[in-house]
Amino acid sequence: MVKSDNNEARMIITSGQEEANHTKLFDSGLSFDPGVSHNDYIAALEEEKRNSDEALSVYIHLPFCPSRCLSCDHQTSVSHDHQQIDQYLDTLEIEVQLVTDHMGRGRRLQQLYLGGGTPNYLSELQLVRLVDILDKHFTIDDQTESSLEANAHRASVSQLSLLHGLGFRCLNLELRDLDPTVQQALGRHQSLPVIRDVVENARQIGFTTVATDLVYGLPMQSASSVQKTVEELLALAPDRVSCYTYSRRANHFQHQRAIDSQQLPSIADKVAIFSRIVDKFCSSGYEWIGLDCFARDQDSISQAHRNGSLQRNWIGYTAQPGRGVIGLGSSSMTDISSICVQNHADIAQWRESLERGELPMSAAARLSPNVRARRQALSDLMCNLHLTDDKHALLDGSQDYPALKALKEDGLVEIDGDRLTMTEAGRYTLHQACGDSSPMYRWRAIA
Repeated sequence: MVKSDNNEARMIITSGQEEANHTKLFDSGLSFDPGVSHNDYIAALEEEKRNSDEALSVYIHLPFCPSRCLSCDHQTSVSHDHQQIDQYLDTLEIEVQLVTDHMGRGRRLQQLYLGGGTPNYLSELQLVRLVDILDKHFTIDDQTESSLEANAHRASVSQLSLLHGLGFRCLNLELRDLDPTVQQALGRHQSLPVIRDVVENARQIGFTTVATDLVYGLPMQSASSVQKTVEELLALAPDRVSCYTYSRRANHFQHQRAIDSQQLPSIADKVAIFSRIVDKFCSSGYEWIGLDCFARDQDSISQAHRNGSLQRNWIGYTAQPGRGVIGLGSSSMTDISSICVQNHADIAQWRESLERGELPMSAAARLSPNVRARRQALSDLMCNLHLTDDKHALLDGSQDYPALKALKEDGLVEIDGDRLTMTEAGRYTLHQACGDSSPMYRWRAIA
């Protein structure tokens, strides 16, 4: 069990500047390069044909929501017109065909993830159509880890049965917080009895993993209110809980301006809250996975964490061995061996590119052998908390990243011979620096 002291935890981060410094120290060295062209993206996909025997992961972004909470930091579009979703699927099919034309069809998927938005906002016919599109271009079998994010209030028994019949086995319920005062400040409403029914129904239907999220740093939160939320989550006994810190970005997500910044917890309060979260989960039979996840002992990522084989990609923590992810849909990220690409976030721009027969690339980065090695070393440290065989030397790859010396001086890592181990203080501090609730910023911080 992880033990912590709130007073000590408050000392871990003393200012926003220190948090920013540690984020820089753990920067992967990845930056978008305006010199990467559309043809470079095509060449990278063509190169993937050589790895046709290796399984891939696919992320599908479905940006539609019936409403938007004030804290939302995902790329979403509020719509009540299901014809817009039909049109989105039309365009998505073009993208899937174009990508697989270059990469080769029939690649086996080890992971399939539907993110949003609210993926289960799609109608039953739209969900069937989406899976049919993917079945035509990829090989999806019993070994594919198929997951989706879901709003509990839209997850009826009939929908859950359909999703299970379509091959989905992992349900990720987007909760953020269960406290009524916090929900009111966010413009959300999550009914605990409804969530409990959905969890029970999902398990009865046959979902093998029921996961939730927990976001702290939200308006009106306190250590005591979050503790109550954790206790309510523990009563539901989810298989996994992903725990992220909320960062307000009102310039990028303008709806966040409606949140009173005076109601947000301070950095010291956020660390104290996370300390309480760690204590509650770890004293209740959950294992602290990497930096920002808690899982039950029998979960596959817990087993991978214990044997040192845990991986992390754009989708999240996984026990699957490969890193490559093909991102499809607006704003999604493709991360393969030689290149990293972000699609247009604007749906109209994304559609216009594809209708011209072009891949919808808005930004990209080349992945040199040195950058790939550095990213893998960072991923290994974040996931498994240690590095051996002098891999930690990659963290000092240039004079711009004197990471080992700084981290050791701050007590965040310990070095014994060729083994580097992250300390408990390091887990708390780096969680604050890298555990952002926004998928885009979280991925860029530690990818």
